Amino acid sequence: MSRPRLPQEVAQVTGAVSKNAGRFRSRSAPKVKSLGPAPKRFTDDQREIWDEFNADFPWLGRSDRRVVGLAVILQSEIDKGEAPVAVFAQMRMLLSAMGGTPVDRSKVVAPDEEEPDPADAFLN
Repeated sequence: MSRPRLPQEVAQVTGAVSKNAGRFRSRSAPKVKSLGPAPKRFTDDQREIWDEFNADFPWLGRSDRRVVGLAVILQSEIDKGEAPVAVFAQMRMLLSAMGGTPVDRSKVVAPDEEEPDPADAFLN
């Protein structure tokens, strides 16, 4: 079994980035537009949870709205105290999918710019 990934922030603090630069080269903090406002169908409590997710996970964008919507619904059920154990497991999976843990955040790769294609000089 492989070792868990060291989060980028921890690697920088401990000096692991300078020791093993190649291991951390492709990891970056993604830059994405905000999720936007909560869907109108949500209750006031669900909108509040949406806003918390939006603040806590600034790298999520419009394409993540469905996943965040599911997480909001599950979190509202958990907050009510009416959720079975399976809901907690599903919520953990959704948080992982959204990059809600340090290890999952380190897996997100978003290049700053598209690299130029060397063939363009010859073909165009």
